[in-house]
Amino acid sequence: MARLTLIQTNFTAGELSPRMYGRVDIARYQNGAEKMENCWPVVHGGGVRRYGTLHCSPCKYPGGKAILIPYVFNTQQAYIVEFGDLYVRIHFPDGTYSGVELVSPYSQAMLDQIEYVQGADTMFLFHNGVEIHRLRRISNTEWSLAPAPFVVRPFAERGINFATSMTLSDPSVGAGRTLTSSVAAFLASDVGREVWSGSGVAKVTAVTSATVATVEVLNAFPSATVATWSLQGSPQAANTLGAATPVGAIVTMTLATNGWRPTDVGKFVKINGGLLEITAYSSPTVVSGIIRSAPTSATASPANAWSLESSVWNAIDGYPGTGTLFEQRLHVAGSPNFPQTIWASKTGESLNFQLGTKDDDATSFTVSSDQINPILHMSQVKTLAVLTYGGEFTVMGGIEKPITPTNIQVKNQSVYGCSRVRPIRIGNELYFVQRAGRKLRAMAYKYDSDAYGSPDMSVLSEHLTQPGVVSMAYQQEPESILFAARADGVLATMTVDRDQDVVGWARQVTDGAFESVAAIPVDGGDQVWAIVRRTINGQTVRYIERFVEGCQVDGGIFASNPAGQSVWGGLAHLEGKKLDIVADGVPMEQQVVTDGQITLPRTAMTIQAGLPFITRIKTLTPEVQGGAGSAQGNSMRIGELTLRFLNTTGCRVKGQGVDQVISFRNFGDSVLDQPAPSFTGVKRLENLGWERGEASIEVIQDQPLPLHLLSVIKKMTIND
Repeated sequence: MARLTLIQTNFTAGELSPRMYGRVDIARYQNGAEKMENCWPVVHGGGVRRYGTLHCSPCKYPGGKAILIPYVFNTQQAYIVEFGDLYVRIHFPDGTYSGVELVSPYSQAMLDQIEYVQGADTMFLFHNGVEIHRLRRISNTEWSLAPAPFVVRPFAERGINFATSMTLSDPSVGAGRTLTSSVAAFLASDVGREVWSGSGVAKVTAVTSATVATVEVLNAFPSATVATWSLQGSPQAANTLGAATPVGAIVTMTLATNGWRPTDVGKFVKINGGLLEITAYSSPTVVSGIIRSAPTSATASPANAWSLESSVWNAIDGYPGTGTLFEQRLHVAGSPNFPQTIWASKTGESLNFQLGTKDDDATSFTVSSDQINPILHMSQVKTLAVLTYGGEFTVMGGIEKPITPTNIQVKNQSVYGCSRVRPIRIGNELYFVQRAGRKLRAMAYKYDSDAYGSPDMSVLSEHLTQPGVVSMAYQQEPESILFAARADGVLATMTVDRDQDVVGWARQVTDGAFESVAAIPVDGGDQVWAIVRRTINGQTVRYIERFVEGCQVDGGIFASNPAGQSVWGGLAHLEGKKLDIVADGVPMEQQVVTDGQITLPRTAMTIQAGLPFITRIKTLTPEVQGGAGSAQGNSMRIGELTLRFLNTTGCRVKGQGVDQVISFRNFGDSVLDQPAPSFTGVKRLENLGWERGEASIEVIQDQPLPLHLLSVIKKMTIND
């Protein structure tokens, strides 16, 4: 028989996938665990009981979905924004609801696709179905949410879209066809413009009335009657300006024949090298416009020498679905009809998208790939990182130069594709969820290959992200942890420090389901908030809660009364639930909430009370090589188990035939009315049993008390 003393010095590999149980040959097996539940590995190596959560407030609609978005002006002015079905609510960092509620254009079905970027006190919000909005804080009690007031939007010669039917006398190719519109559609200057519908194309050769025109069919239409169609191009008439200067002046634009429509207000006219925005409609031949950039002259411009252009962000083409701030420009992208186009504002002017060729002008460009891959996210990782459904791209200028309208380089770095979950920047890496929602990748520059790689950060713990990630947040301090809410309501966490080679996953469960997470800076670090779905008194509710260091319960409260009391209220949100209670630092018998209250068997000056959760750390069967080879598969006995703790109060050990509570209280004078002291040091158990091919033990904290397990030492006998 071989007698050995084996030590597991750390848990920095976290909970390993069952697929890894046979990989005793890799280093991370020695630093991993079979289970890490309601705890997380820390960079220094130990496994720590997770923070509990404090109840903040219920969501506005308990039965409806909501998400959390952080609004961070600075470390002293940070807020959590609750987005629900057509509303927005603001919460202070101390957990209180500010009382500020705003009307929102985002329905419940849109929430998962909201993107955002914040610069100073302005947050831009993006969604394909809603024009870009701007959330602004004026004061703690005054906020605004409204469409962003762009000076100039990106525009193109888009023509006119009709959501009403039209009928052709003959849809086949040929001249002399009669086109009848179900609504007034034609003006005299439409002669020469084209009609499009599906694959069909026809050219207008004469206008009989507002609803009837003669056309030449160039490409056959699928049927004689079509439900929607468009009139392409600009009015085919000479256009004369009232004046060409100065910039900002209001001038008239007069057509030789009828061509203006009331819906042209807000559109742009490119003429004689200048740009005007139409501000008022006077008649079919006269409109007024403001000079945005000065034309070279006011000379009449013939048909096809000028153009009428409208914003490419509209209800027909859709709106950008993502955006970011990079190199003093607002970059936006991912609209439905332009899924791979990126628009960048003028340098230093986030609301101005007037295109040009100067270095500081706004620009637009397309991310080309071998298939249509909609842009879902944009962020920064040394360069502008563009994540699409089918691959990852970087956008940059020349060497050590910024992006300009004439200096753009787009490179495809990998082809994993991303999901809708907003990526997280950690250090010099961009963490994103792969397209299927089951893998977490870290995009970063690799010096050895002079390219950006995106390794799988969940490969050793793939089971913890397998149900699909739906929301992510990152806490930088006091522990570097990425929080990932799964579709099944479990919260997967990844402790990460690339410099220390720490990547350790764990799972956090509660009496309910984590649905959305967000983090904001507070004094001492970052605070993670969550929307948690729970069942209270048979009803589904959704609460906003925040993880707080020192809290040992979920959805709980902290309360105090220097005079002491035995009946404590403020627990209506947990009506009918059995709670864990810590009174004056001492765990009490669990109590059921009745009428929003609990009654203690004695008075207490301070309490924390909330839903219980159990911490479990289960070790893997150790591997050791002997003269006869591997220890795996042999009978194993742990003769002595030594656990090293830090600031721990109480735990239980299961495994190898034992289930034993470890004592942390020393008896003596005046100890029973005091909290058990925090313990740092080692605890030993002896004479554990034999098991065939297994030598794992489970450390359990089932009391609302702290646990920090540093290492596990096993004196083992292996019968080979």
